[in-house]
Amino acid sequence: MRGGSIALMIAALAPAQALAEEIPDAAAMRALEAAVPPQPWYPEGYYDLRIAAEAQVAEYPRPQAALLAAPSGGSTLYFDLIACGTERVAADAADPAALRYGDVALETARLRSEFARLDYPADVYAEPLLAYEKASLERADGASGPDSPLAALAAAAEAKRARIAPALAPVIARGLCEMVRIERQARERESAYEMMGAAPRRPTVMVGTEPAGGEILLVNAFAFKVCTRKTPDPWDRFACKWNEIQAGAGQPLSGRYVYQVKWPDGTVRKGTREIAPHGGPVILRKTGS
Repeated sequence: MRGGSIALMIAALAPAQALAEEIPDAAAMRALEAAVPPQPWYPEGYYDLRIAAEAQVAEYPRPQAALLAAPSGGSTLYFDLIACGTERVAADAADPAALRYGDVALETARLRSEFARLDYPADVYAEPLLAYEKASLERADGASGPDSPLAALAAAAEAKRARIAPALAPVIARGLCEMVRIERQARERESAYEMMGAAPRRPTVMVGTEPAGGEILLVNAFAFKVCTRKTPDPWDRFACKWNEIQAGAGQPLSGRYVYQVKWPDGTVRKGTREIAPHGGPVILRKTGS
């Protein structure tokens, strides 16, 4: 699926907002099950994550121009499976299954989507991707192996591409984009803080309402989709573990969120917002955008 009816248009440089009725509901996500059937080796609770991840990737795809890259000084374009700025499950996620398996679900959904968007035949990537997913889940459960599941996926898909679709871009797993280096350095800094017994410093964002006085509830957009799969009413603040945000106080927020705001007069506004950690204050308005 290439977005379809559940895709939301996300501005590249400005925070995005959508009305609640545009947020994928349980029926929209059930429609994805035909393309992603459950596997007998899926751990308990993982299939909901997997389908929620498909919806998340369809809603927030990487730009088409970012899917192929050339090594520095080179002209040949490659499909590099190691991508820049891909979504990860928040470290403070409330769902234990999401903490353990959520990143596997998101990466598998992203890879499946991007292989299809680049017109690789399913015969090139379907079986290698299942093997990657299975190995990644086993690693999430503590298993070890001699090879990286992503490197194995790239090698298997590339062998099939060379035979089945030689005109398409070669498949690699090298991390050509500059962001990979930056993200690796950030992880190293966080690890250094933890080794010193200090919490890593995270930028904060101020969130407020217009008019003032609205009660602000936020939940990560991927977590909201997972909850939509599991509960009849994902807008129930307790069923989905919504976070109440104090207006005007700095919050360590970064990524895509679903929000609901209730004003004293009873007005409720619901929608989505992408929050950048260095993007300035976020104002949720009763009317307008």
